[in-house]
Amino acid sequence: MISIDDHGVSFGHRALVRHAEQVAGRAAHLISSKFGVLPQIHVLLSSRTEVLADYVHEAKLALLPEADPREVARQLRWERRGMRGKYGVTELSHDGVVLAVNLRKARTTTDINETLTLTHELVHAYQLRGPSARNEHLAYLRYGFEIEPLPRRKVRAYEALMDRREHQARDAERLASQLFA
Repeated sequence: MISIDDHGVSFGHRALVRHAEQVAGRAAHLISSKFGVLPQIHVLLSSRTEVLADYVHEAKLALLPEADPREVARQLRWERRGMRGKYGVTELSHDGVVLAVNLRKARTTTDINETLTLTHELVHAYQLRGPSARNEHLAYLRYGFEIEPLPRRKVRAYEALMDRREHQARDAERLASQLFA
């Protein structure tokens, strides 16, 4: 259900990787018992934001093989810039969901428990699990990569949905207190 890899982890972040590996199963169980069944989840932990951005970008490209190479390059630059300020990112993949966790932002085990893979991002994984949620997100990705147009009304509606999902994930961060550090 949940697998964890690390790549480009600095020496000072090794303890955070070990902690994430120890509590990931409990966190997934906690979120699934509160919200529902989680999809297949693959987590990448890294201290290097470009590694994380590339990982998320590759997951998107696997779903969008017909994307224009110029747009692909533009999106990658945007993702690399955006990843610097984020704790984690959740994105669809062929077989479930991928999570990228920025260890430069997460400096403590509490950061790992709350904001990253273990509560906040797992709620996002839950939110993207159903066929309709996947289809909506895929349509939004196709719009973002300029593959297919999406009516402005649907874009605004999906962005409002993403805001509600973000609020739900932030509210779920309190569940991290049930995970011991």
